Amino acid sequence: MQISNDTAALNYVDYFTKQLPIDLATMAALRDELATRQGALSAAENAVADRAKAAEELAAARATAADTQTAAQQALDEAKSSLAAAKAKEKEIAAREKEVNADLTSRQADVAKRETSADDKAAALASQQAALDARSASLEAQEAALQTRVKAFQDKVASISA
Repeated sequence: MQISNDTAALNYVDYFTKQLPIDLATMAALRDELATRQGALSAAENAVADRAKAAEELAAARATAADTQTAAQQALDEAKSSLAAAKAKEKEIAAREKEVNADLTSRQADVAKRETSADDKAAALASQQAALDARSASLEAQEAALQTRVKAFQDKVASISA
C-alpha cells in the first residue's frame, strides 16, 4: 500500500478488489513467520534457561560428588587405620599366644618332672617303708626272743635263789 502525495489518487475499489487480498496474504505470511520466529526465540530462551539450570545442577552435583568423595576418602582412611590397628593387635595377640603356649609347655614339663619326682619319692618311700616294716618285724622277733631269754634267765635266777 502506498500512501503518499507524489502518486496518483488511490482507487479504493481496485485496491480492495485487487491489492487488499495480496496485502492480507502477505501480512498473514508475515504473521506466521513472526510466530515461527517468536516460537524459535522462545525455544532459544528456554534452551538458554535450561542450560543455565543444567549448569547449576551440574555444579551442585559436582559439589555433592566432591563432598561424597571426600567422605568416602575419610572413611577409607579410617578403615585403613582400623585395619592396620587390627593387624597390629592380631600380631600382638599371636605373640602373646606364643608366650602363653611356651609358658604352658614349660609348666607342663615342670609338672611332669614333679610328678615323676613324686612318683620316684613315693616308690622310694614305699621301699623304705617295706624295709622299715621288715626291720620292725625283725626287731619284734628279736625283742620276743630277748623277752624269752630274760624270762629264762629270771627263771634260772629264781630257781637258784630258791
